[in-house]
Amino acid sequence: MLAGEQPTYPGVLGTGVCMLPELNVGRTGLTEAAARDAGYDVAAVTAVVDDKAHYYPGASNFIVKMIADRKSGNFLGLQVLGKGAVDKMVDIAVVALTMGATLHDIENMDLAYAPPFSTAIHPFAHTLNVLLNKISGEMDSITPTEYMEGKAAEYKIIDVSINPTLEGVPYIDITKINGTLPEYGTDEKLLLVCAKGKRAYMTQNRMKFYGYNNTKVLEAGHTFNEIETEE
Repeated sequence: MLAGEQPTYPGVLGTGVCMLPELNVGRTGLTEAAARDAGYDVAAVTAVVDDKAHYYPGASNFIVKMIADRKSGNFLGLQVLGKGAVDKMVDIAVVALTMGATLHDIENMDLAYAPPFSTAIHPFAHTLNVLLNKISGEMDSITPTEYMEGKAAEYKIIDVSINPTLEGVPYIDITKINGTLPEYGTDEKLLLVCAKGKRAYMTQNRMKFYGYNNTKVLEAGHTFNEIETEE
């Protein structure tokens, strides 16, 4: 009690930000593991998003992990790393957590945009959209952790980058997919890999249209994952 007042302290969210050599990192809220330990039905996604307009000098990427409760849609936490202003991403997440927001509550926030500062679809909103696509089933994916644990072992790795990038890996160009592919059966398990995950998601959608229902997108692509290829 101070000066006759009895204020209450609501606690902290575990917010932190740090500058490392050529890399900034930040976080707030629950990690995926902490959320599971707390009993949440966790939905999490790892995405690589532009930190500002890609053509602007100094543009780079954020690698973002976003966590929510699958059933309620409650926003639970975020971790981000990159060369840019990770604190902006963290602070948006702090507001969402403080207000007890769901993903849909913050889905259409009118966040500031100009090419030197952000992207037309803000990197926070971009990541949120990817998570919503995963929760709804629009995107069927494997996380970096699942990939490291060998959960993609039964899947054939397919390079779906703009140009062939992964040595020794079959390549599919999304612009050439105009029907079923003679090389692959529609029931074949295929892991689609690109630089960041976005083109893999678009390729998955196009392949679904032609009956391919066993594809997986590797979240964060080869920017974040070390791809194991056959010699």
